[in-house]
Amino acid sequence: MRGTYLQKGDPLSHQLHFQWKNSSASKRFRTGVSLHSHTLHSKELLDFIPRFAAKIPALRTEVERLTEQFQRYHGRPLNFRQGWWTPPLAPHSAVQLESEQILDLGLHPLVSLTDHDSLEAHGGRYLASVELTVKLQPSFVHVGIHNLPPSRAQEVLAYGAHPSALMGWLSQFPNVLVVLNHPLWDEAGIGAATHRAMVERFLARHDRDIHALELNGLRPWKENLLVTEMAHAWNIPAISGGDRHGTEPNANINLTNAETFDQFVEEVRYRRVSEVLFMPQYRRPYAMRIAANMMEILNDQPGHALGWHRWSDRVFYEMQPGVVRSLSEYWPGGEPALIRFFLLLVRVLRTSGQLAPVRFASGLVQECRP
Repeated sequence: MRGTYLQKGDPLSHQLHFQWKNSSASKRFRTGVSLHSHTLHSKELLDFIPRFAAKIPALRTEVERLTEQFQRYHGRPLNFRQGWWTPPLAPHSAVQLESEQILDLGLHPLVSLTDHDSLEAHGGRYLASVELTVKLQPSFVHVGIHNLPPSRAQEVLAYGAHPSALMGWLSQFPNVLVVLNHPLWDEAGIGAATHRAMVERFLARHDRDIHALELNGLRPWKENLLVTEMAHAWNIPAISGGDRHGTEPNANINLTNAETFDQFVEEVRYRRVSEVLFMPQYRRPYAMRIAANMMEILNDQPGHALGWHRWSDRVFYEMQPGVVRSLSEYWPGGEPALIRFFLLLVRVLRTSGQLAPVRFASGLVQECRP
């Protein structure tokens, strides 16, 4: 799919390009922009595990066994929302990875890292950007907020439960770019129709404050197509957002002739122009890509910046307020059976050509490829 969308009112233009269809698509641009990728400062909740396991009987049994053991040993239920994992790359490694992909295209790189509800990756060295969890009813959305003034950036973290106040606060910064990330991903599992209705209500109230809707590099093409339709309907540009968590660079970037991020913000926010390039890795089957990302996350990292070499060093659980331990501390003798089973499933998914059983069981494969 490639085209220009025009809507009544202010002019709007976004174009989609595919590197495997047109390798020269980037030639008329000078800059590539990497948006939405994560570092070791990002907390990724483990609450997806019971939802994922519910679709696979054998895995569901292991989750039930683990939760029963936890209750028996600790006298309290296992709350997956109190656990999280962290991506493997330090900020400088993440910026280098994203920059190298863009440099390989002969373009100048601009990189915006957006960890979940954290600005630690900024460190006074990189753009002050964040992926903020914004609570709505009955669920939440993720908002990518790019290029905050460094001296004011930390203030944004107080607004996650106050969407109207958040949008009012952001409006005072003319060089900030506000993106609704993966707007149609029902991450909380409330049902696709219910989730979309929630997002539509959010847009109805704040569409003037949302500068772009994200085409997500880790979401299926079918979903991204629906996002382009939503962008057209709401007269909001569609923009890239790779959502990288592992060591594969973002599967899409923005193309521009802007030389600075401020100029890029002006192009999208005020001129309402966006050129999105999907990279070859996006073309691979969705289930294979998810499995490969999981394996990157679960692999050992001998050069980890904080010394968390084993994957279990990078998974944490808050037993009680302020008491946080890594999984390797809870299971010093090895992984629980649940984790071994999950690792085996991921390896099979990554390497096997027999995807039909996995497609049926997990619903991971949603193919509608460009």
